[in-house]
Amino acid sequence: MNKTVLITGGTRGIGKALVKQYVDRGYKVIATGSSLKSLERSKIVYPEVRWYECNLKSVDSVKAFADALACEPLHMVIHNAGVQQTRNLFVASEELITIEEETMINFTAPILLSRLLFKNVDRVAGTWVFATSGLAISPKQSSPIYCANKAGLRAFCKSFNGQIKVHKSNIKVCEAILPFIETDITHSHKKGKISSSQAALEIFEGAEKGKKEIHIGKMRLMMRMRALFPNLIENVMLKN
Repeated sequence: MNKTVLITGGTRGIGKALVKQYVDRGYKVIATGSSLKSLERSKIVYPEVRWYECNLKSVDSVKAFADALACEPLHMVIHNAGVQQTRNLFVASEELITIEEETMINFTAPILLSRLLFKNVDRVAGTWVFATSGLAISPKQSSPIYCANKAGLRAFCKSFNGQIKVHKSNIKVCEAILPFIETDITHSHKKGKISSSQAALEIFEGAEKGKKEIHIGKMRLMMRMRALFPNLIENVMLKN
């Protein structure tokens, strides 16, 4: 039996690279996009993927998407979709996305989807993967809401794993901790980024092993440095 994976935000960036990883390896892939335009482009490249429009800013859209999947077994769900808006609380400026929308996409929607699709994953002892960030551990001053959202999602993963242990469940929860990736979100960062395809490969490999924490790229070094010098990395990042 072919396994089924659900990938949110599968039309671009890491999500698009993840779609390729799982299609190439014979998975049945379900993926979401936020607009019909992006979905139509993706359908041309990957016609074998089941594409759904899902506006993660909307609770109703999230619920409608979950209803569309009904009781379909999901062997893996990858909460990949995310947005980052820079904000300066001292300077009033126009923002493309509100605090509420940013929090809904990055934090609330993944948790809500996990609740709505819990039985889909539980029935096949599947795996949940939550894409967080090194910024959840060492935040930067210029994106306070994004950093807080990812820190909250990291805490959620730890609590979720605690419940798995209490209930002696066979499902797995993996936190994929990402460094700077070559995506639309990080276009202003010129150095130190890895490609979306490399990040997707490392997420795939870590999720297959059921790792509770998947340290992507330079995150392996950062976590070691943080253990030795707990304040150094955070002080550096707060300057950005």
